[in-house]
Amino acid sequence: MVERNRVGLVYSYNENWIAGAYYILNIIHALNTIEDSKKPMVVILTETLDNFYKVKEETAYPYLEYFKYPLEKITYTLPERVINKLARTFFKKTIIVKKHTTELDVAFLYPNEIPGLSKGLKKVNWIPDFQEDYLPHLFSETEVEKRKKRQKEVYAKGDIVVLSSEDAKSDFLRLYPDADAETFVLPFAVTHPDFSHESIEVLREDYNLPVVYFFAPNQFWAHKNHILVLKAVKYLKDKGLEIVVAMSGNENDYRNKDNFSQLKDYILTHKLESNIKLLGFLPRTKQLCIFKNAKAIIQPSLFEGWSTVVEDSKALGKYMIASSINVHKEQIKENVSFFDPQNELELAGCIETYLVKSGKIVDLNYNNSIFEFGSNFNKLIQIGLPE
Repeated sequence: MVERNRVGLVYSYNENWIAGAYYILNIIHALNTIEDSKKPMVVILTETLDNFYKVKEETAYPYLEYFKYPLEKITYTLPERVINKLARTFFKKTIIVKKHTTELDVAFLYPNEIPGLSKGLKKVNWIPDFQEDYLPHLFSETEVEKRKKRQKEVYAKGDIVVLSSEDAKSDFLRLYPDADAETFVLPFAVTHPDFSHESIEVLREDYNLPVVYFFAPNQFWAHKNHILVLKAVKYLKDKGLEIVVAMSGNENDYRNKDNFSQLKDYILTHKLESNIKLLGFLPRTKQLCIFKNAKAIIQPSLFEGWSTVVEDSKALGKYMIASSINVHKEQIKENVSFFDPQNELELAGCIETYLVKSGKIVDLNYNNSIFEFGSNFNKLIQIGLPE
């Protein structure tokens, strides 16, 4: 019988940062592609059994266990609190001490260390990106300080820092040249649920989409740069070229609460209602069907650690029109046009060119990327096991 490494993965479904949930699911899917003898036992740390069963159904991974997290808060009765107070007053010690009866039995915990649960384990921490260093105006001063403090005092002093790109690794080494932690670059790949039951004809009718449309599937956060797409569409409209861009994603930007309303105001002011279709947050299968049938994908982001949208595009064999940030250039080499994320005319030019000259899509054999992701994550596990 194979003795499997026990790996803890923290999973939480949060529509305000859905990429975090997808990231964990993609890890499990990727592990499912490596040979069975190397597959670890994966313990899912999550809030509810419902979440666990969703992960189990979604991934069909054969070796899964459930661990309730966050742990329930330990409480003391009034008599117990009185006894402890008297004991501390007269004897300088606490008599009644309660501990959680269940202990987390894993040898590797990801994507971040957890105080109280990481005891005896190597401290492995994933940093998605360093956006606050490049776009501090999109954060409150408190949040910037909080992020930097955690990076410096926790992650940099841990055992392993995981970065999703070479670009992010360069940022980490520049910001924390004296860090104790070893760096490990782990670009992720995506695995999609079956969406063959979705009908693009039905979705076009439901969301009032034409046969030819572009798709920009990003949460409506300010750094995702939707405004540039609106300006590019306006420019093309003023030239007499009518195009449709569908946009999907959660509309709440907790850091910039007026972002979505400002986008809507721009659409109304410039009479772009027939050109911009705001679809809201879509179930993943509907999103993927709309994605697959789009003319091309637009990714205008000002900053990314490693873009799920880019990986979705590669996996589905779509053409991408992407901002020319470093990580995008690292992430995608084929089936792409790049534009300056500050220049709506460049974006408009890319859109217009692709409408006229749609080239042949290069087959990327994306299954290789998924397998490579699973193999590399397994290497990370080996490095991260207690010595």
